[in-house]
Amino acid sequence: MDNAMSIALSGMQAASTQLASAASNIVNSQSSMPAGGATAWSQPVTPTFPLAYDPAAPYANMQGMIAQPNQELPTELVNLKVAESSSRASLLAYKASSQMFKALLDATA
Repeated sequence: MDNAMSIALSGMQAASTQLASAASNIVNSQSSMPAGGATAWSQPVTPTFPLAYDPAAPYANMQGMIAQPNQELPTELVNLKVAESSSRASLLAYKASSQMFKALLDATA
């Protein structure tokens, strides 16, 4: 039973990381700061920061170019829903494991 609970907890942690990453990407999707739009999972996007023309930006280079995050809002919204579903599934697995463990203890007592 302990393995089932730790697997469910691991799933909840993974969903939490995915949720935080997608939320961060959505918040930073319109940012033109060099540090915006990082992802948490290990699938790099190329180019990480495509260039956009904005000569009025204080951090623009000599050609007036700035780095924009390479995220798409619809993709990140789908990632949020996937993380939500994964979190719910892991929570249900944890609850089921906990109930089975309780029933086992009640049966052996």
